[in-house]
Amino acid sequence: MYIFLYFILITASFSQTLSDNAYTGAQVFAMAGAVVSEEGDDWSIFHNPAGITEIDKIRFSTGGGNLYGFNWLPAYYMNGIATIPRIGKFELSLQQFETKYDGVTLSKEQTISIAQGFNLQKDKNSHLAIGYTANFVQWNLGKSAGISGDGSDGYDLGSLNSVTVDLGILASLREKYRFGMLIKNINSGALGKGMTRQILPRRINIGITYKPILNLATSITAERLLNRADLQVKGSIRYLLSPFLEIYSGAQSNPNRIGFGFQILINNLNESVGNHITFTYGILTHPVLPTTQQISLGIEL
Repeated sequence: MYIFLYFILITASFSQTLSDNAYTGAQVFAMAGAVVSEEGDDWSIFHNPAGITEIDKIRFSTGGGNLYGFNWLPAYYMNGIATIPRIGKFELSLQQFETKYDGVTLSKEQTISIAQGFNLQKDKNSHLAIGYTANFVQWNLGKSAGISGDGSDGYDLGSLNSVTVDLGILASLREKYRFGMLIKNINSGALGKGMTRQILPRRINIGITYKPILNLATSITAERLLNRADLQVKGSIRYLLSPFLEIYSGAQSNPNRIGFGFQILINNLNESVGNHITFTYGILTHPVLPTTQQISLGIEL
């Protein structure tokens, strides 16, 4: 039991805001992470900042859930997108991930991210954009167990900080064919110093999307950690069933995972300009651990 708990804590800590999260957002969970070449959305700051160039309105969103269904692994995020005169389109986000056990916080990870996208070329037939995300990471550790074993008389383990930069590229042709690429942690940001210095995981995602009709999009993505030879292949389908309902589905190999979800248009705030609120639900299986569920709420002004 203790070995299993230790494995989960270490795996979760180094797969979320501290290092990398390939599934931030309920829609991304539902699509098994195959979104790097998809149209820009609230999650673009996490998965391809070049997609910010495709967002014309002000947006706010928030969401989260317990990873693998464990109440001691909560993960949350909130973000906003806006256009600043003379500067361009920006997105700002805050992610937080905690590891708790028996009511004690073992670690808390927070990441503040700033992203911006730029159009390199855009006309009626094609679009080419580039974007970056700067991540300011802080990892706060709890106290050591101490003599009592419950942390009440332990030592304060302090905190660690780091900065990482992501680079994204997005291209489209006639709104039917799309290509996207994300390089995560391109600057090799690390935690610790000297012998304890550890470079945070770096990965590259490359994907293509095909839209045979206006309401349907199919995507395939290849993902690889730059210090490992393993390759993950992900695929997804997104279908607009009605003006008020969009459904998602996805699958991933190595390990095999399946996702499903939907987005509901809750309310039109102003029908003349298309302002609305959305509710999104996503679920993603795991071959060993329990299923993860996430929800998110968004508003477009």
